Amino acid sequence: MSSEIEALNKILKDKTRRKIILTLTDRESLSYTELMETLRIDSTGTLNYHLKVLGDLLGKTDSGQYRLSEKGKLASRFLTEFPEQDGTLKTKKVWWRRFWIVAILFPTLWMLIVLYLYFSDYLDAYRAMQATFGFIFAIMFTYFFYRMIRPNTKKQNQKEQNRTVQDVFVSGRRPKEVKEEIQKWIREEGIVIEAEREEFVRGRLGIPSGLGLTAPKYFEVSLKSDQNGVMVHTEGWISVYNVSERSFSNKILAFGNIPRKKGWDVINRLWQKLRAISK
Repeated sequence: MSSEIEALNKILKDKTRRKIILTLTDRESLSYTELMETLRIDSTGTLNYHLKVLGDLLGKTDSGQYRLSEKGKLASRFLTEFPEQDGTLKTKKVWWRRFWIVAILFPTLWMLIVLYLYFSDYLDAYRAMQATFGFIFAIMFTYFFYRMIRPNTKKQNQKEQNRTVQDVFVSGRRPKEVKEEIQKWIREEGIVIEAEREEFVRGRLGIPSGLGLTAPKYFEVSLKSDQNGVMVHTEGWISVYNVSERSFSNKILAFGNIPRKKGWDVINRLWQKLRAISK
């Protein structure tokens, strides 16, 4: 049972999917077009992706409109009764409060000890100066480390996109042909596959959880057959110590001195491949 709740929580972690569930709770049933207009989603690929992730939480009426399944109604009650699923921010605030208490306490204690030793003639001026510079360096390092892994606030989540998202339409091709091109890209880039289904693949570059020298780069690609081709939904992001997710950037240093250009280059090469095979 706990695994089901965990899986449900993972699905509903995304605000767009939560909004779909709550919208269908209020409106009972909506057509695909009405969903796009209500959610203010411009891309069919983006909506298709979220509908696919929601899976058996949704059903369809005889007229083809989307509605909540019994499992979807359970998810709706879950969201209604526990509206603070976004409230992970609360636990993060507590965590960060402790982080800053420890981060400021230790260097300050260190500096007080250095001053005591200096005025007690246990340290000369040169050693005291070294310790002072060490104190300044520790504060600067702490600040940049915080900038690098700090969780987003609600306001930041509204302003920033934590993942690089792009939909690419490949005209005149079948899903099988497009998937072959994606698999070729995965082999060329050395991406380790973590999850794969018929029209979905998720992989990464680097060691999980940021335990290597660089933060791991994650990629998700999903396919959806369209009228005259295939809509490919792509997402890419850096996971920083499993604390926060950051979108890629075409700049070498973009946020908190995290080099994200490699991730951008990798996903950009996929976009180029997809456009190249489009007829």
